[in-house]
Amino acid sequence: MQQRRLGSSPVSVSEIGLGTWGMSGAFWGAADDTESIRVIHRALELGVTLIDTAEAYGNGHSEEVLGRALAGRRDKAVIATKVAPNHLDPADLLQAFEGSLRRLQTDHVDIYFIHWPHPDYPIGDTMAALEKLRTQGKIRAIGVSNFGVKEIGSASAHGTIDVLQPPYNMLWREIEAEVLPYCRSHNIGIIPYSGLAQGLLTGALSRDTRFAEGDERPTTVLFQPGIYEKAVDAVDALRPIAARYGKSVPQLAIQWLTSRPGVSSPLLGARTVREIEENAGSVGWTIAPEDVAAIDGLTKTVWAEISDKGDMFGYWTRHHRPRQQAR
Repeated sequence: MQQRRLGSSPVSVSEIGLGTWGMSGAFWGAADDTESIRVIHRALELGVTLIDTAEAYGNGHSEEVLGRALAGRRDKAVIATKVAPNHLDPADLLQAFEGSLRRLQTDHVDIYFIHWPHPDYPIGDTMAALEKLRTQGKIRAIGVSNFGVKEIGSASAHGTIDVLQPPYNMLWREIEAEVLPYCRSHNIGIIPYSGLAQGLLTGALSRDTRFAEGDERPTTVLFQPGIYEKAVDAVDALRPIAARYGKSVPQLAIQWLTSRPGVSSPLLGARTVREIEENAGSVGWTIAPEDVAAIDGLTKTVWAEISDKGDMFGYWTRHHRPRQQAR
């Protein structure tokens, strides 16, 4: 599997990465820790070196699972984790970072992200704390997640941003307007999350799908009535294109994403060994230009309609709290 450099940092990552959000057991229903560890081990065997987590994923549970999985294998992985938006005060950030190190059972993190911007915390102070960790050799690259161009520019005035982590997939393309061109021109790597649109691009969902209790997807924009049905129809229309390459719809969606100019390594969730093996089948081939154009036509009815809906998950409006309530 190819390796790609992140911006001007010394970090190189595999062309697809493993996201562990679903391994937390907090968002898509219960997770099997034993199977999660098997998935991580199989990912490493397949050449997937980038593994992404966060302190907020199950209150650190995802980090704990990853730490157990990498015992004796730390040198095989590129670990990315994130500090929560209510921990951006320098003292809180350092405490949160040490907590992540304990859970991950490591002495350094390859990429440390600000998970979400928070207007109550001066970005200059936060970046100073991150740059200090870099100088100490405790992190190798600094990232921001869910930042827009203005926020990236503000952070960059106080340090070097190596990589951005935004939502991006065939059905959600907000970053193509400003963020993607900005990152390309400023040598900032892009590690997109939700490459399979929260499961929509797996092809496993239908108009009749019923979601389990605890599954938060029905609260997000792609799953709203009217939009969800269009998305399911678009995915069905992608099947013949995927079949021409002997691939599945998710493999087509992942290859489309890895081939986008400026994209370093999309993060892909996998809750079973079979899923990570299928994800690995998305690399090593290319989509013909005429099929890329066809994909744009088939999916435009979805991404054009939701382009003005705000953030993909509605996270900020549902979870943001003033600083004094956030700790």
